[in-house]
Amino acid sequence: MQAPNQVPFTEASELLSPADHSPTSGNCIRLPDDLLVRHGELDDYLAGQLSVRRLNAIHDSLWRAGLPGRVQALHHQKVLRRCILVTERIDLHLVWTDNHIFIKPLSPFLLQHAFFSQHISPNTSLLSSALGFLHTYTKLIHHRTDFSLALELGLLPPSVSWPAWNRFRVDLLTHITHSQQINKRYHYGELRLSRLNTAYRFHQRSWRGGFFLVYTRYQSFFTANFEWLLLAFAYFSVALSALQVLLSANQGYDSTNKVLEVFSLALGSASILSVFLAALIMAVLFMILSILNENFARRKRADVEHDFNLTEYKAYFTKD
Repeated sequence: MQAPNQVPFTEASELLSPADHSPTSGNCIRLPDDLLVRHGELDDYLAGQLSVRRLNAIHDSLWRAGLPGRVQALHHQKVLRRCILVTERIDLHLVWTDNHIFIKPLSPFLLQHAFFSQHISPNTSLLSSALGFLHTYTKLIHHRTDFSLALELGLLPPSVSWPAWNRFRVDLLTHITHSQQINKRYHYGELRLSRLNTAYRFHQRSWRGGFFLVYTRYQSFFTANFEWLLLAFAYFSVALSALQVLLSANQGYDSTNKVLEVFSLALGSASILSVFLAALIMAVLFMILSILNENFARRKRADVEHDFNLTEYKAYFTKD
């Protein structure tokens, strides 16, 4: 297992050269992405870029939001018709909702050996978060098509080539092999936002907020949930119309046509029965699927409660 003071890649496979990282003439340090940070603020900046403490706070509930090691390649995100949203928030990395998934670009300061060795490796908290974050990219960018998508989306520095990325990726997989090396958030892969919000509300003991709310206006909320309201309205409309037919038939307003009266009674009864039967079937199917998914997630949860070899979960990381 890798020692805490080591870098997960060699100088030969680094993606950014030392020339991209040098102190300025003032009281600032130039990061590999040309960002200037004061020397006294560097640790806070790195923590803001790598800390996943909000997810660690609800770690016991993450098994409800995602599977261990489930990270699908970028090209497969497109196959699933997901829109990839680039974010600089590390706690939103690999969080998905509906047909969107948030992905944080690979920070340039993690790609340079000297900077990593000097500023990341000495801090065990930063190191475990950095290793977990880097490990997700070995699965996100697995094929040349993934690499092309990453460059198009700005997830990698434009100077990185496909052969260089391959060397870097293999080097990472050689050094990062056990779950104890990475932050516990990265024991899980993609996380469902709706379940994260629920878990975070229970953790905060407040229903006002959540982990991350995608609705900034009431209009957006009601627009996204209008289909459910429309479906409920349709069910109640059918049921009420059928009840009206039954009441009219029972009053015998047209007793001269017994066939029409019987047909109205039968049609009204069948309409009401079909509405409640459809609702019952949907509820039962939902319960069955929920129980099956929860049992599956519980079985997989046991896999992350001890140190496991990350290479054993290749199928989860690369499954299409």
